[in-house]
Amino acid sequence: MPEPTLLEYNRPPAVAPSYLRAATTLSGGLAEGASIPAIKARISNQRAPAKALKKYRKVCGFAANDSLPVTYPHVMAFPVHMAVMTQSDFPLKLLGLVHVRNKITQHRDIASDEPLDLQVQVGGHRDVHNGIEFDLITEYQDTAGQLVWSGSSTMLSRGHGKGQRSGSKSGRKPDGQTDKNKQENDASLEFGRYATWDAPEDIGRRYAGCAGDYNPIHLTALSAKLFGFPRAIAHGMWLKARIAAEIANSLKQPGYSIEVGFKKPVLLPSSVMLKYNPGSQGVDFNLSNPDGDIRHMWGKISYL
Repeated sequence: MPEPTLLEYNRPPAVAPSYLRAATTLSGGLAEGASIPAIKARISNQRAPAKALKKYRKVCGFAANDSLPVTYPHVMAFPVHMAVMTQSDFPLKLLGLVHVRNKITQHRDIASDEPLDLQVQVGGHRDVHNGIEFDLITEYQDTAGQLVWSGSSTMLSRGHGKGQRSGSKSGRKPDGQTDKNKQENDASLEFGRYATWDAPEDIGRRYAGCAGDYNPIHLTALSAKLFGFPRAIAHGMWLKARIAAEIANSLKQPGYSIEVGFKKPVLLPSSVMLKYNPGSQGVDFNLSNPDGDIRHMWGKISYL
């Protein structure tokens, strides 16, 4: 097995060159029998930028305190994500990739100004019925070398897939889908608590301003139409962060995993409804439109 491509940085790489490479990459795909090669990237002693973090808390609804919001390390790693997925060894076209699932595990509270060592890696893929999936893995260690935060972003490259449809009897279920977790395909689950909020027309631009993610499908109706959407859509990781902020006061411990599956996009502007059930082992939740007939996201928090 060949050695992975290793990218090492002393600070987060500039995002603009990655966007340029993404915009000018006109083709991409896997050759017959090939897979995504192993690529790793590292940064040591990374800290959250205070000004951007303050803005992120406001945009996503997190209270001001001394700990990082559970979703913010994903934002800190975004420039490295872009660098990895536009690196010359990466065989897929970045524009058009679909974020289908995301799982974050926080082992303890992380101080807002705590130095962390970041590693991002990708490699391999899974055949599914509508293309191929791969996992972008993000990990943070503290100065003692202990893993404090990890994330897995499952991405879909659409195409004529060879795999079974998710949940089929003969096919392998994708990571994160189990018989115990039926939320992805069961919209009839009962929930005891509710919250509603607006997703305004400009939330994609506001989120981009604090997270650095300027994907055109989230910015304006005009730019979203270029990719087949009737209007701009809310960023999935903004929705996940907004949910995490809403549920924060219901959590019983700082160590937990929060996993979501992205379903129908939220067109902007819109209103959404969160339904959730706090329990002894965690929290089940579901995000839909206020009428409950359009399901945007399923999710689960599990205590460690």
